[in-house]
Amino acid sequence: MKKNIPFDISASEGNGSKKKLLLHSCCAPCSSSVIEMLAQYFELTVLYYNPNIFPESEFNKRRDEQERFCREFLKDTKICFAGTDYRSEEFEKTAKGTENAPEGGERCTRCFALRLEESAKYAKENRFDFFTTTLSVSPLKDSDRLNTIGTALGKKYGVEYLVSNFKKQNGYKRSVELSKEFGMYRQDFCGCKYSLAERIMQAKAFIFDADGTLFDTMSFYENFAPNTVRAMGGEPKPELREQIRSMTVEDACRFFKKEYNLPHPVEEIQKTVSELVTKLYCEIATLKPGVFEFLQEAKKRGIKMCIATASPKEPVIQGVERLGIDDCFEFVVNCAELNTTKKESKIYEEAAKMLGADKKDAVVFEDAHHAIVTAKKGGFKVVAVREDTEKKYADIIYENSDIFVDSMLHLVQRENL
Repeated sequence: MKKNIPFDISASEGNGSKKKLLLHSCCAPCSSSVIEMLAQYFELTVLYYNPNIFPESEFNKRRDEQERFCREFLKDTKICFAGTDYRSEEFEKTAKGTENAPEGGERCTRCFALRLEESAKYAKENRFDFFTTTLSVSPLKDSDRLNTIGTALGKKYGVEYLVSNFKKQNGYKRSVELSKEFGMYRQDFCGCKYSLAERIMQAKAFIFDADGTLFDTMSFYENFAPNTVRAMGGEPKPELREQIRSMTVEDACRFFKKEYNLPHPVEEIQKTVSELVTKLYCEIATLKPGVFEFLQEAKKRGIKMCIATASPKEPVIQGVERLGIDDCFEFVVNCAELNTTKKESKIYEEAAKMLGADKKDAVVFEDAHHAIVTAKKGGFKVVAVREDTEKKYADIIYENSDIFVDSMLHLVQRENL
């Protein structure tokens, strides 16, 4: 390799025209400095083939960001993009038997080989001169292992593998700079469900929302406002649900009285709602998929946990006890007792303080877009849990959460997956 070039530059030398190189990419941030460097010497096509990424929403998020970067970077140089559909079963088949392997171990080696073999096949079928991968730009990836796998596959498929170590010459540092410059989504875990579970479990404290995160109760809250107003003699407006979305139940009752000029005193409205809410938690509410398993795993690891909710405190406590998860939590705190809403980060800050944890060591679990935005702006790491009633806010949720999961099952310890 020539000085300051982390690959064999002689490979690019030909008859005056650039040779074709297929660059397998794990994500846009890692590809940034690699593309910047290789585009000087090769005609580039970026292949996004990563069946290890989990869940599918995360795969799509990274693929879209990769395509955007190829389109917007180096405007005077054409960077082609080739993406695949989500094919997680290919990774599952490859990883079988190594689910409990440590990060960076045998499972990762198999994953590298899977992605590089698909790249070699694609390069052969589309007549590329070379293929390589962005993976070596990461300080956590072993470039010697990648080069050994790539070289062997190159010989197998008759396409030369470009031996490289893109982390050299500040390649990783430059990728961070470019990521910030282009406002890229930058994930904080490798991508597979095993690394995701392990990454989350490194925290010291978990702060959980109740409804839509732990409890499958959002269908009740989506309808309770119009139902309550009708029961009290009013006719709810279409925008009512949005108007009260971040309110406590107590504040919502006062809002109903004032906005609809209801003939009943606020106390009577609150009593009616209180009876419905109590019945919800004491008789109806169920846990969302994976919640019980995830809480048990976190408890085993000694992670301190609490519930921070906008719902009435006592009914939530009764629901937690009925569903057998009360021993997982240090306490339940709600917005009403702190005189706040989830449009302010006060409830998360107080919860972390009560758990004895710094923000950097605490993870907030939420489903509602406004609460996710608040927690993120407050400096917390945020796990967004899929909730169908929040579908229309998907873009806001993706943008403001550190990790988005379709179910808590995605975060359960490896042997339980």
